[in-house]
Amino acid sequence: MLTSEAKISDKSKYALSELTPTQKRLILVGISLASFMSPFGMSMLNLSLSEIGTEFGVSAHALAWVSTAYLFSSILFLVPMARISDLVGRKKIFLIGMTIACINAMIEPFVPDFWILVMFRALDGFAMSCVFATSLPILSSIYPPSQRGSVFGINVSVIYIGSTMGPVVGGIVTEHFGWRMLFFLLLPLAALGIFMVYRYLKTDIAESKGEPFDKTGTILYMISIFFLLFGLSNLPKTWAFVFLAIGLLSLPLFIWYAKNGKYPVMQVKLFFSNKRFTRSNFAAFMNYAGTYAVAFFLSLYLQRVLNLPADMAGILLLAQPALQAIFSPFVGKLSDKTDSRYLSTLGMLILAVGLFCCSTLNANTPLTYLIVYEILLGIGFAFFSAPNTSAIMNSVDKKDYSSASASLAVMRQSGMVLAMAIAMCSISIFLGSTEMLNPETVPYFLTSMKTTLYIGVVFCLSGAVLSYLRGTANRPNAAGETV
Repeated sequence: MLTSEAKISDKSKYALSELTPTQKRLILVGISLASFMSPFGMSMLNLSLSEIGTEFGVSAHALAWVSTAYLFSSILFLVPMARISDLVGRKKIFLIGMTIACINAMIEPFVPDFWILVMFRALDGFAMSCVFATSLPILSSIYPPSQRGSVFGINVSVIYIGSTMGPVVGGIVTEHFGWRMLFFLLLPLAALGIFMVYRYLKTDIAESKGEPFDKTGTILYMISIFFLLFGLSNLPKTWAFVFLAIGLLSLPLFIWYAKNGKYPVMQVKLFFSNKRFTRSNFAAFMNYAGTYAVAFFLSLYLQRVLNLPADMAGILLLAQPALQAIFSPFVGKLSDKTDSRYLSTLGMLILAVGLFCCSTLNANTPLTYLIVYEILLGIGFAFFSAPNTSAIMNSVDKKDYSSASASLAVMRQSGMVLAMAIAMCSISIFLGSTEMLNPETVPYFLTSMKTTLYIGVVFCLSGAVLSYLRGTANRPNAAGETV
């Protein structure tokens, strides 16, 4: 006789199998709108930091917390929310995250104090951790492995479109209406995403319903991640090395506890037992650690070295995300027919070439060269992202979708933090700070940029090796589970 939990699980599976292609597409639209919001909102706000600093009278160092609070919060809560979504339902956690984002977007335009704004940005990070933890698992649950490459390609493309449109829209709105109006642009996106998923995802998905929540593992994870991220982001300050050491010492304790626990907050065992999963995740980490700082350096290069106005620099920087958005759906579809190890490896190699080309930039480089280099980077990202995501999600069984998605998100965002830590450390060594960038110090800035990009090339080549050595694709069985 089936238990009540098993009956619920069977009902959920039946409801998911009964979804029509149109309903699946509408759910994909809702989740893609949520995926669009994060890069769109962040890139819009980044362009408005100067105006925010002027209005509230805060330093450039303090302004960094507008994005840092968001990033740290999202990483801290990703793994716990992924586990909670398996216990109470992925649809439920997704909708909670989107609802919080929607409410925040209505309140943030009226905040009276800078640090209250930072507090709400941290809450935005929590909201997006709910979304990141559930988006890929929901899509993996409603689409079979043979279609996931195409679906993830569309989802990745939407993320890149958000990155592309954010600076353009943010610049126009900030210039004419002020930075506070930016939050109102997120409201219809959040509302429509909530409606689509609530209306068309007929049932919830709770693969671990009835199991206990791992409080000790959660605390160990959050301590490790907090000290690691805070230490990395503040290098080369002396106290940052102390924080980094605490994080590095506590991380093995979390791994040991999660590996040996019966109901761990994160399925760390996957990293020890699933070669394809492990190497694909670390390839993602290498990808973002190697490439995330490029936009930061190119923005400074265009505005402070070539002396281009901000709007012209923004237009020139569109080439990379635009190519990513265009190619990602096609490469994603291709990964449904071709082993993703070859596509992802090719993507990482193209990225390594693009980074090396960018390292040759100087004050006399023609802009056409820069555009070609950006095109290389955009194509490289497109060939890597969707196939690698598909490889990770297809390498695990349904019960581990949330852990797999959380692992990928943590790897991605931790790679971003490491990339910026390397960039800022390099600038501190060769230049002192970005405030010291002037015509006399341009050579030192270019040296710091080259050094960071050279390190990025090494990361991308390492990621290419990991991508190729991940092994052949697992074959899904009739139930969509890997064998």
